[in-house]
Parts: sequence; C-alpha cells; structure tokens
Amino acid sequence: MPKSNQKSTKEHGLVGIWVSADEYASEVEYSVTPKGTTFRVKATDGNDGEVADIFEVKWDGEVLSFATHWNSTGRFARCRLQALSKNRVSLTYTYTDNETFHRKSK
Repeated sequence: MPKSNQKSTKEHGLVGIWVSADEYASEVEYSVTPKGTTFRVKATDGNDGEVADIFEVKWDGEVLSFATHWNSTGRFARCRLQALSKNRVSLTYTYTDNETFHRKSK
C-alpha cells in the first residue's frame, strides 16, 4: 500500500486497550501502542495477570496480525485485529488445542 494512503500508527484507531464486548467471553485484554511504522501488542489474562509472549507482529495497513503464546497452558494463537470504528475492533483468532484419546473397546 502506498505510504500516502496509510495512517500514522501514532494516530491510528487500533491504538488503545481492547476488551471483549461480551462480558461472558474472553477476559484477555489487548493493549496496542504505536512502534515506528507498526505496533506493539501486549496480551494480558484478566483472570490471573499472565502476559502472553507476542511474536510476528505485522501491519499491512488494514489488519494487524500477531501470534501469542501462553506459557501456563502452552496455547499458541494466531490473531488478526482490525478497526471497525472509533471504539470497536474485530479480533479473529485460531489456536492450537490438545486432547487425550484412548483405544475404543471392541
């Protein structure tokens, strides 16, 4: 995307602290701050204060993508954050999960 069409990250609508609009959903809080021509992301679990490791932060001019790793559970998630309006963002994420299986009886 040409630079003339990109907003400065300092003034961008993604900058702020974001919490779920659904009070019964995730308690993770995402903090987005400007960092040069991209952003810095911090993810904090509101239940126990754990802070996720953040990797691969990428800004394409429309969508902020990043990966999180939660050390307590080993859960790794890929996230995409996009501004919808001044006070709303959309967060799409995919994550790893683990189950134990046993052999079915005959």
